[in-house]
Amino acid sequence: MKSGKRMKGVVISKPIMYGNIATELLSRKTDHTHRWTVFLRGPNGQDISYFIHKVEFKLHETFVNNNRAFKSPPYEVTETGWGEFEIITKIYFPPASGEKPISLYHMLKLYPPDAPGQSWPKGKPVNNFFYDELIFSEPTEDFFGMLTKDAGGPEIPLKASGNQVFSLESEVAECKRLETAVVQVTGKNDEYKERVRTAEAEIAILRRDIAALESAL
Repeated sequence: MKSGKRMKGVVISKPIMYGNIATELLSRKTDHTHRWTVFLRGPNGQDISYFIHKVEFKLHETFVNNNRAFKSPPYEVTETGWGEFEIITKIYFPPASGEKPISLYHMLKLYPPDAPGQSWPKGKPVNNFFYDELIFSEPTEDFFGMLTKDAGGPEIPLKASGNQVFSLESEVAECKRLETAVVQVTGKNDEYKERVRTAEAEIAILRRDIAALESAL
C-alpha cells in the first residue's frame, strides 16, 4: 500500500555533482570554438536515477529546443558553441515523493583559468564541477523507501583516485582551508577594530584640544 505519510524527524541527504566539461575544437568549420557537455550525476558515477523522475537543462535561447528533458540517465547534453552563459538544471522527483522540483544554476565554462606564465595544453578539457547535497526533510514513507533502496555503502570514497573527483579526504582538506581562512579574516577584523579604536581616541584628544583653544580665545 502506498503511503504519503511524512516521517517525522527523518532527514536524508543525497550527494550530486553537476557542471560541465569543455574541450576546444581543433578543427573548426563554423565560428564554434568548443564542444561541451553539461551534466548531472552521482559524485563518483553512482546511479541517482532511483530517486529522480526527470532532469531538465535550460540552455541559451539561441539553441534549437533549448529546454532538454531526460527521464533516464545519462542526464547530460552535449553541444558546440563559442560563448559562456548560465545553465539551469531542474530536478524533478517521483510523484510519490511529494517533493517540489529543485533548480541548480551554474555558468557554462569553456575557457581555462588564467595562469600567468603557463599555457593550457591543446585538447585538455576544462572541468567545471560542483558538489552539492540534496536534503530531504521528513520524506514520505514511499520516498524514504526509494531513497534507501541503494544504501549499500558509502557514496563518497575515503580518498580520491582515478575518476573519483570528490572524497572524504578532500572534504576534510577543504574544511581545513576554510578554518584557516576564518582565522585570517578574524585576525584582520580584530586588527581593523583596533585601528578604529586608536583613531577614535586620537579624534577625541583633538576635539578636546580644539575646544580648549576655542575657549582660550
